[in-house]
Amino acid sequence: MKLLRVLSASALLFIPPAIQAGVWDELFGPDNYWECLLEKMPETQTYGGSMEHLSQCASQFPDQNDYQTGGGWFGPDTLEECLQEYRTETNEALARLSIRKACFRLFPPN
Repeated sequence: MKLLRVLSASALLFIPPAIQAGVWDELFGPDNYWECLLEKMPETQTYGGSMEHLSQCASQFPDQNDYQTGGGWFGPDTLEECLQEYRTETNEALARLSIRKACFRLFPPN
């Protein structure tokens, strides 16, 4: 049994990096459109970059209504924490607006 675990773990070393990245994204990437925006927008510095991120998130998650509210294990737990954590990293207007909308969707005010 121990040998089987060692062989399984060793097999992961031979998986091509592109597949490893896909597995990583699937396990730890965003689960919905709004989380996608929170992942991509904070470091955006241009309007064109904001538009590109909006497009990427919309194509990855076409249903903007498919999401659950509340925090995850490592993210913010409240609307205020969300806004503070994500909006302060960019000065680009569309990025800040998108982050604000995402925070309000994921953490509706009480």
